[in-house]
Amino acid sequence: MAYRFLFSRYNLSFISIISKVSIIGLMLGVGILITVLSVMNGFEKELRDKILGFTSHVNIYPHATLKSDQIISIINSEDKVVSYSFINRDEELISSDSVNNYPVIFNSVSSEQEKLTTNISEMLVIGDFNFKTPSDVIIGTVLADTLNVTVGDTIKITNFKQNYKNDYLTIKGIFDSGINEYNARFIYGNNLNYISANKFSYIKLKLKDPLHASYVSKQLFDSHTLITSNWTETHNALFQAINNEKRVMFIILTLIIAIAAFNIISSLSLLVMNKQRDIAILMSVGLSNKTVSLIFLLQGMIIGVLGISFGVILGLLLSMNINEIVVFAERIFDISLISPDVYHLDKVPHIILKSDIYNIILISSILVIISSIYPAIKASRKIPIQSLNI
Repeated sequence: MAYRFLFSRYNLSFISIISKVSIIGLMLGVGILITVLSVMNGFEKELRDKILGFTSHVNIYPHATLKSDQIISIINSEDKVVSYSFINRDEELISSDSVNNYPVIFNSVSSEQEKLTTNISEMLVIGDFNFKTPSDVIIGTVLADTLNVTVGDTIKITNFKQNYKNDYLTIKGIFDSGINEYNARFIYGNNLNYISANKFSYIKLKLKDPLHASYVSKQLFDSHTLITSNWTETHNALFQAINNEKRVMFIILTLIIAIAAFNIISSLSLLVMNKQRDIAILMSVGLSNKTVSLIFLLQGMIIGVLGISFGVILGLLLSMNINEIVVFAERIFDISLISPDVYHLDKVPHIILKSDIYNIILISSILVIISSIYPAIKASRKIPIQSLNI
């Protein structure tokens, strides 16, 4: 009966239009919300992978009593650790033929250890990451452009702390981490050029699962009093900002769904007015107020189910084909929506999470039910005799 009332050919055309608009509004709201969240999930994962591929999961800092070999023994006893790399880190000034005294962060490492611990060797756009002489270094793309140098050129380090044996360094490779800050400031050099190579600023750890970083940090401190940091702490502000953006986008786009859902109030209210005689006849033959309310509540739910179902399908289709859609839009409007120079991506990433879809369906359903309650109550309060006298 709810279905027949809603899609009856005797309904006013205006009522049918509003019902269809409600369904389309829900469909678009749900579909766009799923698409936006999936793209934001994709960008978050890409950023996290770039950061973790370049930096480390956990850092261990020097201990007052434990020596390097003792710390290595502790690291090897941790089954969650895959590899480690010793780092000597300094802030230095470097110069080329074009630029003088440019500030950088200089990391002295073992190229063999670093290749096992990070993905920096896979980020090289030219050259290689095999340090054969103490003066070999690799630099980022932005830094190379700033200094106007390339592989084979020589740069000079100020060496004001007298930490390095050689002041003149040879560029062995140029990397692109995908993050401008790293490309502009970071230099990796051979630890054989570092005078106090037996010391270290910190030790990078690579874990089997980056999500275990906090647990491993706590374990190392509780068991061995080792001072550590991990990526969830050092990059907490960045990922917190991304999560806040996702929440804000979720709220804003949920308002679109809410507007579409509240169109149901108009649609059902007009339907109640149009069906007053039918309601009166049904109530006069014994249909209870509760049943009348249920009929119109079900009508709102039918609109909601159709809108939400089509919206989920639309969202999945848009998310899975978002890269093709962006490329098509760029060609049509002759603009660059996802610039490779800025985002360092060759396609638009997306990750569809079941939890996002479940939450969207749940919230949309609640909004639909709330929107259907008022017209349903209004229909049940009609007095049969007054409606039949119209």
